[in-house]
Amino acid sequence: MQKKFKELRMFIICFILFIIFIVYATVSFIQKNIPHAIGALLLSSIALLLMLGRYKLILFDDCMIIYEWKVLAMLPSVIEYKDIQSVEMKTNHHIIIQHKRKSHIYVFHAHQFIETYNEMNKINHLEGE
Repeated sequence: MQKKFKELRMFIICFILFIIFIVYATVSFIQKNIPHAIGALLLSSIALLLMLGRYKLILFDDCMIIYEWKVLAMLPSVIEYKDIQSVEMKTNHHIIIQHKRKSHIYVFHAHQFIETYNEMNKINHLEGE
């Protein structure tokens, strides 16, 4: 069983890029600069696909996949439930996970994320006994 939750930071970044590329495509089309307009439309479609289909936090039965900033990129990290010391909800969208280090994640539905994590962790503990 797996549950997916949308990563808030990357959704906002991709949404802003999508709007910028659409505006640039419109301005380029008005100025009769068709190659730039087509390029901007292609880039806006990539931003739309990233916004809708990528960057999801996934909770599995025994681990979770979260996204963290590493150097200059947002890369996935796998955290096993046995390594997690605590999960704390700071705000409506901000969750802090204490494991081998401290990870800050931002999710649309933090309450639902915590509830699902507790269910998955409980199932994992019952299977381990």
